[in-house]
Amino acid sequence: MDMHHKDCYYQQVDIEEKDQKVDGESKMGQDEHTAQMMLCEYHNWYHAVSCAHVSFLFLTLGGADAFLYPVELFCIIMGGLIHDLDHPGTNNDFEIKRSTSLAKLYDNDSVLERHSINMGLNMCVKNPQLDWLSAFRDEQDREYVKHFIAESVLATDPARHSDIMKEEPSSVSPTSSSLVYFDQNDPQHRLFIGKLILHAADISNPLHCSFEVASDWAIRVITEFSRQANKEKQLQLPVTDFMDGLDSQVKIAKVQIGFFEWMVKPLYHIIGVMFSDLKMLNDWGERNCARYQLVIDEGQKEDVQNEVKKDADAHEQDQDAEQRMSKKVTIRNEGISNSS
Repeated sequence: MDMHHKDCYYQQVDIEEKDQKVDGESKMGQDEHTAQMMLCEYHNWYHAVSCAHVSFLFLTLGGADAFLYPVELFCIIMGGLIHDLDHPGTNNDFEIKRSTSLAKLYDNDSVLERHSINMGLNMCVKNPQLDWLSAFRDEQDREYVKHFIAESVLATDPARHSDIMKEEPSSVSPTSSSLVYFDQNDPQHRLFIGKLILHAADISNPLHCSFEVASDWAIRVITEFSRQANKEKQLQLPVTDFMDGLDSQVKIAKVQIGFFEWMVKPLYHIIGVMFSDLKMLNDWGERNCARYQLVIDEGQKEDVQNEVKKDADAHEQDQDAEQRMSKKVTIRNEGISNSS
């Protein structure tokens, strides 16, 4: 598994605090915030476009557009583009553990998602050339768009995954095979579709039809995980267990299989029930997991071979030591005999 080389610099503002500098990060600015270029291997423009693209495929090839109003289609695509805007490459828990100004501002609730929403909406105010909200001339329409986007982006917070899985009107369980009820005239039902699509698109990389692409994304997110674990150690914070020690292909493969089984597969079961043309996506995920299992098996095979070789080398060293000791004893005995 290899990571492709892409330009992944992502402008990042107001994340690091003045008194909490971490190795490898420069500080700029004169107050408690800093403005800097942050290297994000995963949470960058490529991920934003990927999320928007997968959302578009769900809406078109998946047929989800039949359940939504045209303005909501726009909201989902725009939500995909801004859902991780200004992401620092660490997670919400990292912000909360450090008691950053963002964590305090958003009361420790979906900190980075709310920050991205705020950034995405504020750019319409700050830059007229980027003011896509102005296309909605009616104030009520603008407020609806902002609400739909905000709620859909908030659904990408992993902490809200269980809420999405339980939320009505899905009426779908991991063992169910049919959608019980959906009312297109109910705005909450349509909003559920928006939240479901954006959350699913956000974690769709393990389901890519190309294992090379799926594993590329896996290595990218693991790289960010490892960097966060190192930062936590440097700052003497509690270290996030699942992000620590990911220093081998086998460990990366195990994390990906676990993530698929725990979060991706159950969510995409619901996607497959609601949109039958997307049922094959979980099959692609299973196929990628089979490839990861091969990585694990090969790694474990190499570990066994290395252990056998290590034992053989140790045995050979013991034999050499015994031979040297035996030779010394023989020489000593011969010396005693000659002196007699």
